[in-house]
Amino acid sequence: MNVLLTRPLAQVKALEGLVADSGHTPLLFPTLEVKPIQATLLRNQYDAAIFISANAVEHGLTLFNQVQTNKIFTVGAATAKRLNDYQITVDDFPKEKPSSEALLALKSVSKLHAKNVLIFRGKGGRETLKNGLEKSHNQVEYVEVYDRITCEITPKHKVILNSFLSDSQGVISITSNENLDGLISLATQLNQLAQLKTYPLIVLSQRIKKYALSLGFEQVLVTADISDQAIVNVLEDIDRLDK
Repeated sequence: MNVLLTRPLAQVKALEGLVADSGHTPLLFPTLEVKPIQATLLRNQYDAAIFISANAVEHGLTLFNQVQTNKIFTVGAATAKRLNDYQITVDDFPKEKPSSEALLALKSVSKLHAKNVLIFRGKGGRETLKNGLEKSHNQVEYVEVYDRITCEITPKHKVILNSFLSDSQGVISITSNENLDGLISLATQLNQLAQLKTYPLIVLSQRIKKYALSLGFEQVLVTADISDQAIVNVLEDIDRLDK
């Protein structure tokens, strides 16, 4: 079965390998590019730093090395692992499905009161974490270190999408609302959006599922967590249902 992988090319290799190993055909259709943003900080010391994503680690590490902080948190395990890869110890992160809500629910985070908190993130995004921290009188500062922009269409996009749509059996992997917006933009430009909506999506959260349903996708499957393996597990579930 064809699996349309829509992550940025720089971040898709591990998932591509897992999909191929599971007996399916990965088709690379990047909808977003991640571009670094030059950012500055208001101070050089914070009580806590929070990283929203692995991209926030990759593009925020230089700035992070310029500040002192007492505690480090991440929204999920994958982001914590990326920091660990740089020998940076993470104090806490949600052990179950990651989200801003899950991070705010951690005892270690809920104890933050009247602290200076620095959040490394991409441009834009939800305000849930900031709003939650400010309820405990914390001073919250964003540092936006990357932007996600919709890819320019290339001839390869057209070839890959035509190949995917030539087979009625296939699924689409979506990892964020922005990722889905990019897919819709590219498919619209290629006049293939209506047909694309007949295929099931595999998404990483109920929030993405709700957004996809609002856009007219009817078959949306949610992974158990946000790992690459969880995406493959859904593929294996589909295989079992088809037998």
